[in-house]
Amino acid sequence: MNREFFCRRILERSIRQFVLCSLLFTGCLHTPYAIEKPIVDMEGFVSVYERYQEDCPYFVHKGINWIEIMEDYYTEATLCENEDELAEVVGDMLAELHDPVIRLEKRVWIGMELVLVDSILPYVQEYDVNYSMDVLEEEYLEQYGWAGWEEGYVGGFGWCDPALLPYMFMNRIPSSGADMDSLDAFIAECIELDLPAVIVDIRMNPTGRVDGMTGICGKEFNGRFAAKTYKGAISRTRSGSGYDQYYDIHSTFFPSGPAQFTGTVILLVGENCCRAAENMAASFMNFPNVVLVGETTRGSVSSYNNCLFTDSWKARVIYRTLLTNDKVWIEGNGIPADHIVEATEADFAAGIDPVLDYAIEMLEASTGFANGME
Repeated sequence: MNREFFCRRILERSIRQFVLCSLLFTGCLHTPYAIEKPIVDMEGFVSVYERYQEDCPYFVHKGINWIEIMEDYYTEATLCENEDELAEVVGDMLAELHDPVIRLEKRVWIGMELVLVDSILPYVQEYDVNYSMDVLEEEYLEQYGWAGWEEGYVGGFGWCDPALLPYMFMNRIPSSGADMDSLDAFIAECIELDLPAVIVDIRMNPTGRVDGMTGICGKEFNGRFAAKTYKGAISRTRSGSGYDQYYDIHSTFFPSGPAQFTGTVILLVGENCCRAAENMAASFMNFPNVVLVGETTRGSVSSYNNCLFTDSWKARVIYRTLLTNDKVWIEGNGIPADHIVEATEADFAAGIDPVLDYAIEMLEASTGFANGME
């Protein structure tokens, strides 16, 4: 019986039976004494393994053999003497997935409060940013009616005077209340000025749960730039025990808010964009009035639940990912810009933002809008 056939047969059994059989199989590869009685309770290790075995959607896409990974770390886990050591081994096992979203946290009760006392980030993804906030503020925005860090900076975004430069900065998605009121005020002014295009800059948005773009928050924002109903990115989850069995659900975006800006949206993106920002880009790319400028996004779009695997440690369990409307995986790939524009530290040192310069040139060339920038 070859290993591939063995693994397929194992997958047909219950998760609990699979774990026990695979561990016995590992032991038989060596000696009957290869796996000793664990010092710590191994139920936590097994529970993390099982949750990923049931839920993780990208094993096939990433070429991951989850069975072998578990086997590689099980014996090490049996040698742990306390839950902190076990958490380190679980973290090492999850690092094999190369997913920067995964995190382990230890929380303990101190008085009446549950306090975070330790955390493990198994995989750290290296990336470059293609913007400098100092350059943006000092060399560009402040001279164009920038309502940034004061009254205009509401809910994580600000803007320039649309009559001078129709530009919006956003480091998180506006959601409700004063956030949306400020967004609507910007859109209303752009419509009143009859502007054919605006610049929306999300290069500085590295955070936010992917779920935010499929909920009311993201749909309300994107919907303010929708002329009609559009399909967004595909949400992919597992639908069975097979690693390649999926549910695919399309997000749908409707016109929202008191008014919609339906002219051209020049969306500035880069490697700093992940998760909610990538979901925004993946949905916006289906809008015929949106064009992406900058560099490829980071390719980190996992959604997660939590699994408590010791008395105080929990791990994030990946259960959902995103694909483009054309069923291209975003995880590990990112979303390429329609117009690739590189920006370097040398550019920033010289007080230049090539990405914004390119967007402004597009604005002027394609729409005839004159903002007076020299």
